[in-house]
Order: sequence, then C-alpha cells, then structure tokens
Amino acid sequence: MSPAVTGAASGRARLGQVFTPPAVADLALALALDGAPREPRLLDPAAGDGAFLAAAVRAGISPGRLVGVELDPRAYAAARARLPRGVTLEQGDFLDEAAPAEGELYDVVVTNPPWVRQELLSGDDKERVARRLAADWPGVPALPRRADLAAAFVLRALRFVRPGGRVALVLSAAALESDWGGRLRELLGGRAHVVAVVSSPSERWFADAAVHGVIVVLERVLPGVRDARAPTRAPTRAPTRARTLLAQLSGPIGEAAGRVRAVADLAAVAAVRTLDDAAPWRGLVAGTDAWLELARAAGDALVPLGAIALVRRGLTTGANEFFYLSRADATARAIEPELLSPVLRSPRELTGARVAAREVGTLAFTAPPDAALLARRPHAAAWVRAHAALATRPTLASRSHWWSLAAAPARLFLTKAYDARFVQPLADEPMLCDQRFYAVEPIDGDHELLAAVLNGSITALALEALGRQSMGEGALEWSVADAARLPVIDPRRVDRARLLAAFAAVSRRPMGELFAERDAPDRRVLDLALCAALPAAARGYGEAAAAAVATLAAARRARAVLPGVSPPRAGTRRA
Repeated sequence: MSPAVTGAASGRARLGQVFTPPAVADLALALALDGAPREPRLLDPAAGDGAFLAAAVRAGISPGRLVGVELDPRAYAAARARLPRGVTLEQGDFLDEAAPAEGELYDVVVTNPPWVRQELLSGDDKERVARRLAADWPGVPALPRRADLAAAFVLRALRFVRPGGRVALVLSAAALESDWGGRLRELLGGRAHVVAVVSSPSERWFADAAVHGVIVVLERVLPGVRDARAPTRAPTRAPTRARTLLAQLSGPIGEAAGRVRAVADLAAVAAVRTLDDAAPWRGLVAGTDAWLELARAAGDALVPLGAIALVRRGLTTGANEFFYLSRADATARAIEPELLSPVLRSPRELTGARVAAREVGTLAFTAPPDAALLARRPHAAAWVRAHAALATRPTLASRSHWWSLAAAPARLFLTKAYDARFVQPLADEPMLCDQRFYAVEPIDGDHELLAAVLNGSITALALEALGRQSMGEGALEWSVADAARLPVIDPRRVDRARLLAAFAAVSRRPMGELFAERDAPDRRVLDLALCAALPAAARGYGEAAAAAVATLAAARRARAVLPGVSPPRAGTRRA
C-alpha cells in the first residue's frame, strides 16, 4: 500500500487489505516452490499479518531465509508476533524499496498484494509508482493509469526474483478480466511466463471481501534484449514451455493445499487445461470449456455485437431524484409530456423480453439545454428552479447545463449485470435506459431479429463465460466495451421467419431463471432455430448451451457465498 492511500483513508477496505487464509497461502507457496532450491530465499512484499511467511515456516524453510515487508503498523505488529525469530520483517512501503542487485535477487516471491482501486490513489502517488516501475523496467511502456495498485506489485515482484525464479500472487479475478489486466499481461511478455492460474468455480476464499480470488504463478524468463540489466545467474530449472496451466479446483482449497506439492499435482485436485501464453485471460476463471468448444466450432458464424449494432451506455443522471419521476409525480407537477420519456431502470422491472413503453412506471426528465426553450415550458422550468441547488453537486457541476441529459432513445437493450436471469428487453416504442442497461441499435434496423439472437441461450452462455465475475456477491457484469465485443450468432445467417416465430413464443411469457429456462420447450425451439445458423459441427454444442449456462451460473452463485454459509438453492431469487 502507498502512503497516499494510507493518509487519505482508513480501514482495511480502503487500504486494500484482504488477509490470506492459510490454505490459500499454502497452495500458492507450494506452486511457487516447485523446482526451487532446498533452502530458497523468499520474499513477501505485502506481508500483511504474515500468512505467507508462516506458511513458509510450516513448509520447512529456515526463518533466516525469509523476508517480509509491510506498510500498515497494525498488520506489521500482528505478523511480528506470529512469526519466529530469524524472519526479517521490515515496516515500510515495498513501492519505495530499491530493486536488489544481481546477487541479492530472491528465488521466490509470494504475496497477496493490496487490492486498491486506482480511484483511491492520488495523482502524486500514481506518478511515484510510475517512476519506480520505469526504474525497474527501463524502456517498458507504463501501466494504464486505470490499473489497480496490485498491477504495480506484480511488476515489482517480478523485478525482485531471479531468472527462473517464481512469483505466486493471490489476485482478484479482475486482474484477469479487466482491460488493464490485459495490458499487464502484454507487459509481462518477454519477461515472465504465466505458469498456472488456479481458481475455484464454486468456493469463495475470502470471508471479508466480496471478490473472487485466483492464484497466478509467474516464472521470470531468462534475460533478453528487453531486460538488459537483468542478472545472468543460471536458473535452477529448465525454461518452461510457453504454456499456461488453467486449474479449476474440484473441491475445497483446503483439500487441494494438503495434496499439492508441485504444479503437476494440480491434475489430481482440479479440472485442468492448457493454452498458449498469448491466449486471452478473459473467461478463464468461470470454467468455460463449453463456451470455448462452441466458439471454436462456430468459427465466423459468431460476430462481435459491435460489428452489427451500435452499443451505448445508459443514463448516469447524477441526480436521480431530479431526473427520474414516477408517472404520478410527473402528472401532479404538470410537467410538459414532450419533456418526459419512459426509462428502463432495473432488470428487476422485467418480467420478460417484451417491454410496453407506456406501462413503464418511471419517466426521465429530458429538458433542453437552451434556457430560452426551457422557459417556454413553465412547469418544467419551475421543476428546474425548485432544484437549482443541484447545480453545485459534483456529479452535475461539470455540465454546461446541469438540468439537461444527453439522452438517445432506443428499442433494444442489453442488461449490464446478471444474477440468474438473462433477459435482453425489446421495447415496443423508443425509450431511455438507466446505466444498468446498454442501448443496442442494430445497424440494419432489424430490432426483432437481433432481440431474438440476444435472448438465445448461446448469447447467455457467452455472457456467463466471458463476463466479469470479480464483482462479488455472485454478480456477473459487462462493461460497454465488453458488450461491443460480445460474440453473438450473426443474424444475417439465420432463417428470419423461423427465428422470429420461435422468439415470439418465448417473448410472450415471463422469462424465468436459467434453472427453469433450460427445460422450457419453447426455449429449446428458439435455441434450435439459432443453432441452424452454425456450422454442422457446432450445432450439438449450441443445443447444450442452456444446460451449460445454468451449470456455470449455479457455480458462480455458490462461489459468492461466505465460507460456512449455505448457498442459495437453484431457482431462488436474491434481493
């Protein structure tokens, strides 16, 4: 953690502190020690309460070979009391530590870095971190400014380990799923090989953080032209082939930690597969074999949503109490109807895929930015004057006309976040949507056809397999940029009449959770109509999509449950 964060906020959440359970530390350490010397020099640069160093002691490493760094005084004191004499424990900021000389590099670095979002870092602190990374890796492009603090720890930890040595980190799954995570992986190219990524499809590791954790094991590669200052000490193991082992634990992590002593042992406790280092990280955490096989067989029958439609963000008003009115309130204030538009606010409002705009209960106030035009609507102008104090609200002060929304109506929408229902609403008339949805405008104007594609099980499977599952509490989320990249069946390949007839049956009824939808006969008819657009080799995968997405969603929801708490039954709704 950085001093700027410490000075600006208090509390473990603000400091990015998520202390590591013993089983997680044991498993990460075992993977890092695979192939290391008998008495390795080991560093934990964000030691916290000493979980990794204590695990190293349990593993038989001499205390004198262990070094930890911790910024927070309370965590430092807890670690000091926990660890035996001989362990070197420094109170300080790892981001201020000078990189070690050639003979001082570590054999192993293991850590759970601070999970601090970039919004909590000051501008000065970001500059300080950027300077340190530039000194560590001369000539390497900087991390994106939106990267979390954990990304800096990844690169710094790699600089502290010798070529052939390993770094094992416990990260939020966001490191694999976010845009900055992809950029971080590019920076690792030529400097580190991703040996393994370990996740649990149905178990939440941390009781005090609504995030999903993964263990990422890196191996620093031999020095090359990109790292002219790197030491030349020979590695203790042969260079690893550029393949990444993806392991999804099949049981509790405590059981895995008791059985794994090397990367090869993961096959006995997890479902494993391998992929090239260059393959994307997105979707690796969820357990997505069903999607990967389908996408491989479908080929160019799948296209990015952004190639066939414009995808826009929904409204972020900055003052919902002013911009959103119930129909009764709008009528009571006699606000001019031409300045009101139905707005879809939450997926909870949806019963099925069809939305009648005139029955939507919330209206958005869409006054023009021109004050003279506003003055011609006296009731709307009175509403604005009554809320003039909002002009200084930070969320509105940057607007040239605080009372005016930049709003573009649409008929088709993609839901932003999911629990156990996947419904993509189609309105009978143009209307607005809140930021919980994305407006989707088909380039060819065929809203009905694209709505049928988006409400099929194959789209649901893509959403489940590739979405961001690091939000906690079982939520699955998509950003607007993700939505533009969402793979969907190319609607130009389908039998339009057959697909629309199938969609009409599904869209006339309430749409249930995945666990009910997978067995619905009309759902099967819709999916078969969509699968007809796929190559023959892919149709079998497509027909199984409804069952696959229900299985994945059930695992996602179970993983969000706190340790020791019973998971929700399939088919139950969460508040």
